[in-house]
Amino acid sequence: MNRVFRGFISLCRLDKPIGIYLILWPALAAAIISIDLPSNGRVLFVIVMGSILVRSIGCVINDIFDRDIDAKVERTKSRPLASGELSTFEGWIIFGLLALGILGLMFLTNLQTIIISSVFGCFIIAYPLMKRFFLGPQLFLGITFNPVFIVHALTESLNFSSIILYLGIFAWVVAFDTYYGLSDIEDDKEIGIHSTPLWWKTKTQNLIFLFQGIFLISLYTIGEIYEFSNIWLIGLVVILLLFIYQFKLARKDNPLAAFKNNNFVGIVMCFFLFLEMNYIA
Repeated sequence: MNRVFRGFISLCRLDKPIGIYLILWPALAAAIISIDLPSNGRVLFVIVMGSILVRSIGCVINDIFDRDIDAKVERTKSRPLASGELSTFEGWIIFGLLALGILGLMFLTNLQTIIISSVFGCFIIAYPLMKRFFLGPQLFLGITFNPVFIVHALTESLNFSSIILYLGIFAWVVAFDTYYGLSDIEDDKEIGIHSTPLWWKTKTQNLIFLFQGIFLISLYTIGEIYEFSNIWLIGLVVILLLFIYQFKLARKDNPLAAFKNNNFVGIVMCFFLFLEMNYIA
């Protein structure tokens, strides 16, 4: 039992919650501009639990499909399925349990949310295969692990700002996952799988800047739509400074730290959105 419990925690990456945060912050941002979040416990519960379950099931299906690849990569060879700590059958059982948890969560939502979530669920299952034949799997990740439309369906607030925020989160995900890809670039090259750093080569950092710029422009546009005060601009400047810091980390051969720094980007985004929507605008 201890083996299975340890394997479950590791397989779902619950001991490494950065991925949960990077789904949670965009989901909270979408909710903050849609409803009075503090007074809506049901939505908050669905968002928090959904972020945990979706990230976990994404990790499980990724490890099931990539168990042979992970065994060849120094950073991932100790993962439960790659190392043999858990069997593939046990991995599928955990996947099924997580899927049941997500299904149960759907009963707290509406039909529109269920339909949109089902589409994104198919994307999540397909994502681990993208790196085998698609040059830029990070682009597909930006489409897939992007909860904006799901949250706006949940809060019944799908509108033009939903599209703007979705595009911005898409660009942010591509940027930070490209930093993540830089940390595995040599292993990916040797194994023969694809990533944006391998595709973009020497243009990688410039394109990261481009996608980060799209993210900032989208947040600025959201501010214009909702007539935010100049305090919102302070938040955007803080995010810009964080992006500059990430660039410096990457130049010091620490792209994984640059990736993890995006947790603070999400915190800043949500803090200033909450401030504007509840106390200023």
